[in-house]
Amino acid sequence: MSEIVFIVGAGASREAGAPLMADFLDTADELRKVDKDLEFRSDFDRVFDAISALQFVHSKSELDLDNIESVFAAFEMGRVINRLPGTSGKDIASVLVGLRRLISKTLEKTITFPVRDGQIHPHPSYESFAGLINSLNNAVRQNRCSIITLNYDLALDYALHFHKHPADYCLSKVTRPGFKIPVMKLHGSLNWARCSKCGEIVPWDIDAFLQKFPVPFLEKSEFVSLDLPFRLSSSGLTHCGEGVEPDPVIAPPTWNRTGYHRGLSKVWSRAAWELSDAENIFVSGYSLAESDVFFRYLFALGSVGKTRIKRFWVFDPDEETVRPRFEKLIGSAIKGRFRFRDMKFSEALPVIRQEFLSEY
Repeated sequence: MSEIVFIVGAGASREAGAPLMADFLDTADELRKVDKDLEFRSDFDRVFDAISALQFVHSKSELDLDNIESVFAAFEMGRVINRLPGTSGKDIASVLVGLRRLISKTLEKTITFPVRDGQIHPHPSYESFAGLINSLNNAVRQNRCSIITLNYDLALDYALHFHKHPADYCLSKVTRPGFKIPVMKLHGSLNWARCSKCGEIVPWDIDAFLQKFPVPFLEKSEFVSLDLPFRLSSSGLTHCGEGVEPDPVIAPPTWNRTGYHRGLSKVWSRAAWELSDAENIFVSGYSLAESDVFFRYLFALGSVGKTRIKRFWVFDPDEETVRPRFEKLIGSAIKGRFRFRDMKFSEALPVIRQEFLSEY
């Protein structure tokens, strides 16, 4: 159990180049237009055709077709009821596959890693984050920190790998003591695949990926991207004596997670466990969108425990929108421990370092 729990969202990866949820489709559409050699172009086209067909919904209902969370939710509901305007029932599954590939490719193209002296480095903000985790762990004891993230991308994963503290993805009920950092990716990850036989999630660690597919020409590059999600079929990962499915595990950041419970339920359970024992909770880059009812229930049930929360600090540059959401989330017992700072992810890290570590 961790004394310190970090919760990070899309705002953290935005500083590494990833688009926010509200900008994601615009960024993907721009990639489709400017990159003539774009891999999986047909998947991009299939998704945008399906979105265009959903315009007819507006005659009777409101649906935010500019936000990828809303679109993902609509496609998932279409799968559940076998009905999606403009798409035949048998093609809904292929639209969802296309959407996951669109998400994966957009994140691969937008998150690039700096190269110095022939070595891939983390993005500066995540490098600072990994350094902060090391400092906090070393201040008193190891295994002091854990991270809950709402992001699919690999910017955090690579930073931990670079600092030789790889992620324990908490996909097993067995707690692994040692130098691994508990990282609970609630919505899945670009380096997770499913066993083609039983459906369990099998992670592909960054180190194993780079050993199998080293990035070429580093000495001539200033920035590189990692195409890990599109090499899953060549990863050699096995489970139940079988290979893995070719596309990464990406669950919709919405209410309907029941179809993704296998594997992910262990991650959510571990996240609740960590929250129940946390004395300090630091949130950055997560806006607590009104649609994310799931996280509200996770926090409400998971934070129940005997531990007294000393700090509940939230950092976000949109104070007007985000602060009231968190004030509504937290209970009376921790309102006096709540702090909100109008800051980006990179700006929050030195504040936590200075103010939290000063007592040690």
